[in-house]
Amino acid sequence: MRKELALKFIFNSIRFIVRLLWRLIWGLIWSVALSFLVLVGVFYFTTSTETGAEGLSQALRTTVTQVDQFLTHQGFSTGLQTSEGMQSHQLTDEHTGTGARWGQASATIYIDTTNETFRSAYQEAIDAWNQTGAFTFQIINDKDKADIVATEMNDGNVSAAGEAESQTNLLTKRFTHVTVRLNSYYLLDRRYGYSHERIVNTAAHELGHAIGLNHNEEESVMQSAGSFYSIQPIDIQAVKDLYQS
Repeated sequence: MRKELALKFIFNSIRFIVRLLWRLIWGLIWSVALSFLVLVGVFYFTTSTETGAEGLSQALRTTVTQVDQFLTHQGFSTGLQTSEGMQSHQLTDEHTGTGARWGQASATIYIDTTNETFRSAYQEAIDAWNQTGAFTFQIINDKDKADIVATEMNDGNVSAAGEAESQTNLLTKRFTHVTVRLNSYYLLDRRYGYSHERIVNTAAHELGHAIGLNHNEEESVMQSAGSFYSIQPIDIQAVKDLYQS
């Protein structure tokens, strides 16, 4: 009798422990899933430049990138992003268009970086835009007198390879000053697979924002992610249309 009671107690204890562990595991899974969905929602409404499925996809990529970066910084290798995945989905920037532009199709620019890779990329991107005939960048040596300052940053807390920060006269919707930055955290890290060509494309993309262009998800240098395209005819026409308006 005692033996049967002991076996029954052991069996009930094991069943209780299994049920408890099962509930804890499922509770953890649901908590992680819910937190992930909340993050996707936050990024959808705060950083996505598109709406609908494309905006949701962009928010999802941003969430995966941010989670991967956080865990990597904590010393965990997640494998959430392979080198190929990083190449395909890294945001070029999180720019939100304002409709502003310069008073004319030209601006002075000062290159404020000692990094030779970035300096070369900026110079190539400037030459590429100048060759289009749609907009002219004039490189000057006085930072204080430049309309645009092209510089760099090293920030893994943002999910973008570059950024363009503008100051605008709200009455005239004309730029008064623009700062563009290339993010070495992504562009110079081999894990993200940026070739020199893609770094130049990123520079051309940010300069496109400095001109006044918004994102364009067609085959365009202004695609919001990837930096796979150089300046295309559609970009040239967009600049011409912007400055003829």
